[in-house]
Amino acid sequence: MIVVYIVQVLVEHPTHALDTAFDYLSNEEVLKGVRVKIDFGHQKIIGYVIDCQYSKLSKDELEKEAGFKYRYISEIIDDKPLLNHELQELSLTLSKLTLSPRISCFQAMLPPQLKPSSNKSTGIKYQKAIKFLSNQVKTPKQKEALEYLKNHDEIFLKDFPYSRGLLNNLIEQNAVKIIEKEIYRDPFLDNCKEEKELTLTDDQQQVVNGIRAKIDTFHTALIHGVTGSGKTEVYLHLSKHVITQGKTVLILVPEISLTPMMVNVFKHRFKNQVAILHSKLSPGERYDEYRRILNKDVKIVVGARSAVFAPLEKIGLIILDEEHDASYKQETKPRYQTIQIARIRGQYHNCPVVLGSATPSLESYSRALKGVYDLYELNKRINKFPLPKIELIDMADEIRNKNYSLFSTAMKAKIQDCIDKDEQIILLLNKRGYATYVRCLDCGEVIKCPHCDVTLTYHKHDNKLRCHYCEYQRDMFISCPNCNGHNLKFVGSGTQKIEEQINSIFNGAKVIRYDVDTTKQKDGHQKLLEKFERKEANILLGTQMIAKGLDFENVTFVGVLNADISLNIPDFRANERTFQLLEQVSGRSGRGKKEGMVMIQTYNPNHFVLQCVKDHDYLRFFNEEMEFRKLAKYPPYVHLVSILIQGKDEDMVSKCTIQIKTYFQKQLKDVLILGPANSLIYRMHDIYRKRILIKFTNSKTLYPVLFKLNDFYNRTGYKVNVVCDFNPYNQI
Repeated sequence: MIVVYIVQVLVEHPTHALDTAFDYLSNEEVLKGVRVKIDFGHQKIIGYVIDCQYSKLSKDELEKEAGFKYRYISEIIDDKPLLNHELQELSLTLSKLTLSPRISCFQAMLPPQLKPSSNKSTGIKYQKAIKFLSNQVKTPKQKEALEYLKNHDEIFLKDFPYSRGLLNNLIEQNAVKIIEKEIYRDPFLDNCKEEKELTLTDDQQQVVNGIRAKIDTFHTALIHGVTGSGKTEVYLHLSKHVITQGKTVLILVPEISLTPMMVNVFKHRFKNQVAILHSKLSPGERYDEYRRILNKDVKIVVGARSAVFAPLEKIGLIILDEEHDASYKQETKPRYQTIQIARIRGQYHNCPVVLGSATPSLESYSRALKGVYDLYELNKRINKFPLPKIELIDMADEIRNKNYSLFSTAMKAKIQDCIDKDEQIILLLNKRGYATYVRCLDCGEVIKCPHCDVTLTYHKHDNKLRCHYCEYQRDMFISCPNCNGHNLKFVGSGTQKIEEQINSIFNGAKVIRYDVDTTKQKDGHQKLLEKFERKEANILLGTQMIAKGLDFENVTFVGVLNADISLNIPDFRANERTFQLLEQVSGRSGRGKKEGMVMIQTYNPNHFVLQCVKDHDYLRFFNEEMEFRKLAKYPPYVHLVSILIQGKDEDMVSKCTIQIKTYFQKQLKDVLILGPANSLIYRMHDIYRKRILIKFTNSKTLYPVLFKLNDFYNRTGYKVNVVCDFNPYNQI
């Protein structure tokens, strides 16, 4: 009888309607965690194997028992699992936590080239190498060549310093053979210099000792350290300790822009034991870095959010730097919170999860104060210099004094002074583009995106109007599309406009603009920051990307052009995000031998958030903001789940939203249901969007209700899509 295995396969389409395993047959055992090619309907697609069981029945007997025809797997793609047992089990947990199709969890865990998908994948890169086999040769020259090969194990063919004829003679005598050797595309090959270990301060040593004392047990430690207090050196010392125990380290940073900086630090200390994972690597580099981890060729992985799924074995330490950052929340399915996944992995490996920040999230700091997390404080900068002095500039006074520029008189003078002294400056404006919107002065028309309820932003360098939400773009209008008038006015200022003004206002200014538009290319972040470090520019102008992790000794001044942008967002986290952004960017100043200064321009200088930033007073901010959260019943006092109901049929969206609210009112007790209401951007990508917000303290009764809701609307033929997002960070 022909051997038959029943193979359970998840198909590549991440929809709830197909969120089930389909049975296929194979005449050989198929490992869990490999990709296979299958016939699905009339398509040939890729699937992911989640189980394989030997069958005592033949194919005919199985089909008779099941009442349908089985298909065989067309091809087994991988020779070994892409994910280890831990990550395969984690995918199931993640699917339940986020109410997402399990295949979308696998796709989130793997680099694009290895995802269960029909797209073309990147192959392994090989080079021909020469392998030594025997000493049995004839001539002195051949013996000399063999001696060279013995001292240079498996040398690449291109590096062999002898003639091709001599090599052919050695091959004919079976003294050597040509092999194909896998090589890795290393994105940091040219940027790895050895760095000596630094001596810790007493405060740093105390943190290291505290965490090392519990290094073999799962717990979460929060390091609250002011900017420049040396948190990174603490990470390095802890990592060295863990590696010497034969374990591995996972280090996460929130922004791709921070990854090269953290990688440089760790590569300098640990050389080729470090791998990097983030989306700006080339497909080949990402593929190779992932294979290095799978093949256990590295001890440390540094990466952005998705690196939390790195297939490391024997993890001894997980670190999340800048733990407060909203980038740690995944905004597409599966909508996970990275800290939650890190803690699940830490529990599995029985290792510490270390969170670091100068401005911890209210949730993390409150847990630390309650003793749920271990709390460590680093209150001083390692160079013993004080934190930079912060001055609040009231822009209303500037207008009263007839200064309508985005630069106050004091900031202009300070910038010019720094330029004259050959010092460097960082300027923050959290708006990219040239003008925020375009208005016709004849009829008042504001030019909007045809697909979203937002204005189009003007980008001067290519004379385009762009939507920053759906990426729609068009050439700038010559006349008003509403009245054909020619009196169009650019309103508001973005980084492009400020760059233009800097070049016209300041003598000797050399500007690097650092935003999404200038860092799109591969290594874009790193190249711009290296130029600034080499002092090829004296002003680094950027959006919030410049606020985190940058360390330039020659930066003595930071200017915030408009602190009110984030303060006025209709979001309960607006105060927290503003404090974090301003405190973080302030910390970029005075990190070297010269004292730093910060100027923050605002129309609301008496706002308690700005006063707390001015005094570097995190505790006052924490206490006042916690009072507001308690009164308004917001996290960390409750949990939130956002229910987004969206679709192209506006009437159907409204109808389903009312049905869902009624369903919640009948099924849920002891929760607070807010809404429904239109999303802040009601129409996006030609899709209408409404939200219901639920505040709750116990998820046991909530999950079953949401699961049924999710299952009903997303599996049936409704013309709406329902998205459940736990503890949302972005409710636009």
